Amino acid sequence: PGGREGWEADFERFDDAPLAAASLGQVHRARLRRGGRSGRDGGDDGGGEEVAVKLQRARLRDIYDKDLALMRKIATFVDATDEKLGGKAGRVGGVKQSWTRIFSDAETILYREIDYRDEAENAMRFAADFGMGSGGTAEECAARSLDGEMLTSAASYLRTPHVYGDLCSEKVLVMEYVPSVKVTDEEGLEELGVTEDDRAYLAEGLARAYLRQFCAHRFFSTDPHPGNLGVEMPSSLSSSSGGGGAKGTGRGRPRLVLYDFGQACSLSPDQAAGILEVVEGIVDLNADACVSAFERMGVLTEGADIAKVREKVRDNFETGKVKAKRRRSRMAPGGGGGGSEG
Repeated sequence: PGGREGWEADFERFDDAPLAAASLGQVHRARLRRGGRSGRDGGDDGGGEEVAVKLQRARLRDIYDKDLALMRKIATFVDATDEKLGGKAGRVGGVKQSWTRIFSDAETILYREIDYRDEAENAMRFAADFGMGSGGTAEECAARSLDGEMLTSAASYLRTPHVYGDLCSEKVLVMEYVPSVKVTDEEGLEELGVTEDDRAYLAEGLARAYLRQFCAHRFFSTDPHPGNLGVEMPSSLSSSSGGGGAKGTGRGRPRLVLYDFGQACSLSPDQAAGILEVVEGIVDLNADACVSAFERMGVLTEGADIAKVREKVRDNFETGKVKAKRRRSRMAPGGGGGGSEG
């Protein structure tokens, strides 16, 4: 706020060249003018913290308004046409679709994603739920387990950039600068010293993080694609990210870094329980259990053809088993082409 004078009051340095750019905005590295963690506690560490500043592209909301108005007309037209055809064209896997309803849900999510105040709030809630403080340090959690016990900090295997809420606005997000290697960057991970054992540890950590979001927090990030997942090693931590091996940070093991909380969702108790039932149904290849969970979660519309939904789930199981068998065959010695018995 306050134009250039406002920016200069908050930032000691602001890099013009972006670190990264995407469809909605771009990220610049900067340095805060105020003191760092020590400075905020009353001390003086000789300068501000390194931060990443996410700036929204100009006139983005105007573009959204025009594009989404057109998409609403298309969704309305498709639903009206389907009604004229007796509602048969709008069924997918036995479930009747309402494209205007789907569009309305998508519209709400899309507009929420371009309000960086929502993203800041989501990120701060996520950090509090997992007990992660500024610099990747462990803090007391704000979340409890299903049996009411306070959860322990996840800072040993997980990290998110600290968000400076007082500097955020609808179009500006200011967060701690936390460099990492993208989770899909094989060469970068190897250079970082991430071993096969480390990869298993990270995969387990990601699974634990999402199960914890579903089961305990009932609030989760809905956009965990590889671009939003990084890996850091203790030796790679900068001074701005608490790389001194603070107690509880899991020094000696790699840590996942989660970015971008523009898309997040809260769950009702039935939705959270239903997700677990779906996971169990998939593990057991139990289509009936999955369909029952869908009903509990409320994701099936009234009058849905349950038999067709169940059939589609079973088809997916069979497709998955075939793909898994082929993958195991390719990974077997000799490529699976009639290799040794067993």
